[in-house]
Amino acid sequence: MCEIERGLKVFQVLAGGPWGGGGVVVLALTKHLLEAGFQVSVLCLSDEVSRRFANAGAEVVTFRHWRREIHPLRDPLAFNEIYHLIKGKQFDVVHTHTSKGGFLGRFAAKLAGIPVIIHTVHGFAFHEFTNPLAKFFYLQLEKLASHYCDMLISVNNEDRIGAIEAGIVVPNKIVTIINGIDLSQFSPNQDVTALRKKLGFPENCSIVGTVGRLVSQKGYEYLLHAIPEVLRFHPDTFFVFTGDGPLKAEFQAFVDNAGIADRCRFLGFRQDIPQLLNCFDIFVLPSLWEGLSITLLEAMAAGRAIIATNIKGNREVVTHGTNGYLCRPMSSGSIADGIKELMANPELAQQLGRQAFCDANQRFDERLMLKQTMELYLRLLGKISQ
Repeated sequence: MCEIERGLKVFQVLAGGPWGGGGVVVLALTKHLLEAGFQVSVLCLSDEVSRRFANAGAEVVTFRHWRREIHPLRDPLAFNEIYHLIKGKQFDVVHTHTSKGGFLGRFAAKLAGIPVIIHTVHGFAFHEFTNPLAKFFYLQLEKLASHYCDMLISVNNEDRIGAIEAGIVVPNKIVTIINGIDLSQFSPNQDVTALRKKLGFPENCSIVGTVGRLVSQKGYEYLLHAIPEVLRFHPDTFFVFTGDGPLKAEFQAFVDNAGIADRCRFLGFRQDIPQLLNCFDIFVLPSLWEGLSITLLEAMAAGRAIIATNIKGNREVVTHGTNGYLCRPMSSGSIADGIKELMANPELAQQLGRQAFCDANQRFDERLMLKQTMELYLRLLGKISQ
């Protein structure tokens, strides 16, 4: 590593709430920076996130007034907290994540005179389903915030192009660095007989599964409404929802009222995702918007047959009919049709899974993501050291 790196201080403004895909990316980067000799501090908003970063050797930062959601009364106090921390620590790099963390963090870092400020766009706060007024509001905030940083990283190419076309940022201040995962954790050949039995699944049943927070963004209501149609043709199918979230009680009530509770499992937060994915015959990601889904990459690395919505991020990963299926967003019928077709054609499902595994290994190795991010850090640090 270059001399420029040793002992430099980096602040990762994660601020993303519960553990999720953004945390996976930032944790991998944090470990890489620590190994390279950086000192790394991370703003964390939950116990699970704090635990993982503390175990990695980072300094965990929490703020009394910071909340994930916009809060008119607390946000000025949260800004005061982050500004005084950044000013006092005099970080060499402040790297922000999430929309709120990106806005407050970039402004605070600029005001504090930090030499290198980077923001990663894990998907913008506005998307194709955002109402026009809200989209205009968020667009103006992003345009303003772009003046407070040296570089934006987009995790998918569509968002990079869209940001330039919308006037959020000039072309030479945004790059695409595709998300990556630790491929060594995943394999399509794991024996999960014991795990399936432990979870209470019959030996020869089919399992359709998904992984993610139970929130409206993930579009799980459309998967839930597709279940009765799938069960008409494939009654021995089980549906697995892995993850916690505010909509869990609502989803449980739906399956109870629809008479499909005996075919649905809500497993909550799990630590054994690589093994659990291998229990699934089909992985479904019905999201309404994404940056670039980590769980989608993980399902590919596990060699699963995939059905994902045709949205930004997903369609840069899934090529319809080649390594998975793309379905219409907000369409239970489209999801049900995809599941039924793959269940009726198990050889096709296996072929798609094999290609997904190959693509994951060729395109989504986290080592490439880390290499590109480190090169960006060094390039920007090199400018200020000259």
